[in-house]
Amino acid sequence: MATERQHRRREPVQERSRERVERLLSAAQELVDEQGPEAVTTRAIAERAQLPVATLYQYFANREAVLGELALRIIDRLDEEFPQRLAALPATTLPEMVEQLLELHRQLYRGDYPALVTMYYEGHYTGDIADARPHRHRMAHMIHQAFITRGMLPATTDPLITELAVELGDRVVELAYRRTPGGDPVVLAEGTLALTRYLEAHTKTGD
Repeated sequence: MATERQHRRREPVQERSRERVERLLSAAQELVDEQGPEAVTTRAIAERAQLPVATLYQYFANREAVLGELALRIIDRLDEEFPQRLAALPATTLPEMVEQLLELHRQLYRGDYPALVTMYYEGHYTGDIADARPHRHRMAHMIHQAFITRGMLPATTDPLITELAVELGDRVVELAYRRTPGGDPVVLAEGTLALTRYLEAHTKTGD
């Protein structure tokens, strides 16, 4: 399976090269914002950046490599934003926390960064874009600590429990939005119930 590290480009050493890369990525981001990821072609990126297509190929193998870098940069921003967003959740019970976490997931991926979803699901199954499992692992660690700090899970709970819940939650949201553009409310409700029951099973023993 492809990893984030495998998909990270080496940063150019020369300032001129770094400037060109940023121009190309900015152009690609503008195209994504204006017309969606499907409008991002190597020729369109080069034209928007006012650079030859050959220059783009000096830094990126293809359009998928450009989209992959954009996706990874968004994931970096999500990693930076998540702790504050998590701390701001008002939940006082485990069921409330699960529901609010799924809503936060929706806000981040479907509201704040909708292009990430299209780029990610278009490319990670084919290996063109790295699977975001390391990102989800980082989120799971923060969520696990929040559960324990808020008294929703015992301090002895294996972190694997929360990591598995995060992986399942990601699949729930993916399925909900694959079925309905706005998110299938039945899938979200059933997913919330399933995740809540799973976590509640570990509230007493921490096993």
